[in-house]
Amino acid sequence: MDQMRQSNEHDEFITIIGASMAEINAEYHAQGLADRDFSIVHKIGRHRFTRVGGGASEHMFDGQSMIAATFTRTRRN
Repeated sequence: MDQMRQSNEHDEFITIIGASMAEINAEYHAQGLADRDFSIVHKIGRHRFTRVGGGASEHMFDGQSMIAATFTRTRRN
């Protein structure tokens, strides 16, 4: 874990979640992320999501695993 690059306050992240890589790729292009200098952060893979808040938790997407891809760009100020 100590080899991971620390993000700074200027880094921006976008995670796209979909049922397939084709859906994620289409959304990446629809949002124009390549033109805005976003690049993939890590491996793309299947995840199960849980949202927490207010002492409660909720399994998202009915507990089904979804494919998630996180993209980032670093702003230099």
